Amino acid sequence: MLMKILVVIAAVVVMTGPLMVFESHALQTVTLEQGTTQFVNISDRDLNVIRIPGASNIKAYTAGRNLDVRVEGQNIFVHYNGVGSDRSPQELFIATSTGLYLLMLTPKGIPAEMIVLRTPMETVQDAAQWEASHDHITGLKELIKAMYLENPPFGYTVVKVDKDVTRWKNTKQRLLYRYVGATMEGEIHLLRNNSNTLFRVNENELYEKGVLAVSIDRHNIPPMQETRVYLVRVSASQRDADAAGGKYNPLEVIRKKQPFGGSSWSRTPQLPQSAVQPTAQ
Repeated sequence: MLMKILVVIAAVVVMTGPLMVFESHALQTVTLEQGTTQFVNISDRDLNVIRIPGASNIKAYTAGRNLDVRVEGQNIFVHYNGVGSDRSPQELFIATSTGLYLLMLTPKGIPAEMIVLRTPMETVQDAAQWEASHDHITGLKELIKAMYLENPPFGYTVVKVDKDVTRWKNTKQRLLYRYVGATMEGEIHLLRNNSNTLFRVNENELYEKGVLAVSIDRHNIPPMQETRVYLVRVSASQRDADAAGGKYNPLEVIRKKQPFGGSSWSRTPQLPQSAVQPTAQ
């Protein structure tokens, strides 16, 4: 019964607003350090977005003639306008309320980049506070929504994985990104139908031990097309705590009450129920 509730919740996230899946750009996460130069790849043809969640009084400066830079709220829009074969790194100084940082932006022949900058003030403690600010069900919804929008919650770290996790015949499934928090981890998967017939998948087929919520962009995948799948799992640190007998939980200090997670959220692996159906004429 609980699993069905979570499936509905995940579906509500998809339907309650104009959530977009950004297929045209890649996502990078960079932790800023004063006195350290960070090298970051950007597109040499598309508009790039540098986002600093939670930052205030953002300013950006460059002495290079090959960069167009504009600051709007927590976003810095960067366009490379260089010509010819020069692809040398371009300096970009970013000033926030926490310090002054230097990025070296290297133009590449790649699609537009979404670059999320994290300040040194952000730690797993911030992720724990974000999780503690929601009840458990709302936290699942908000994490899935954050992955749809590619806007990590405060304190979460985005890890690029790009790993083959295919489970069904005539499909290809890749784990693209992992959003790592205190007690929860989000995953973004790309599921492709490699057959010449319609492939159908539903949330129940993706539940397994440790999975808390599932959301799927589209359940009916036409031949040679793909969809994104969003999973929320118990985090590795939470699993370790549960294995040790639940004596430690990253949220205990903040919540001051019984932590959630552990075996009560475990799922018995589901047998695949997807059926390959003929494409409608």
